[in-house]
Amino acid sequence: MSTARKAFYAWIGAGDLALERAKGLPKRLSTLPTQIRSSAGSVRELPRKAVSLPSKGTERVTGLVKTASGRLDKATSKSRKQATKSYKDLSKRGEKLVKRIQRSAPTKRAIEQTKAARSRVKAAATSVRKAARADASAVASAAETVVEQVG
Repeated sequence: MSTARKAFYAWIGAGDLALERAKGLPKRLSTLPTQIRSSAGSVRELPRKAVSLPSKGTERVTGLVKTASGRLDKATSKSRKQATKSYKDLSKRGEKLVKRIQRSAPTKRAIEQTKAARSRVKAAATSVRKAARADASAVASAAETVVEQVG
């Protein structure tokens, strides 16, 4: 599959996924007040936790700095793999959606109607062309008649 086609399918797949997720949004929003109330207890504990941060923070930062390079490499590699996988998944999703639309009855009807309309337009253009030639011929004949009678 070409890169452009794959990108197009990924774009369509992303739109389809966004639409699917948007459909679930009302349900998620309705549960938000409950989630906020349940997390209120942990918010009240923040000042107590903040007091102990300076001593624990120094130890944690020292340990993190030592292992940051290795973790960063792993995270970058993992993110790259995940992005590639997501791109492929979106591309497949978009391709499936496009094929499903192409095979649908409304699409097939629209294609047939377009072909019929194209045929009618072509016939109408031919009729107009022939009528214009006939009119031009009649005008030329009438002009000759007028010239003969005047002249």
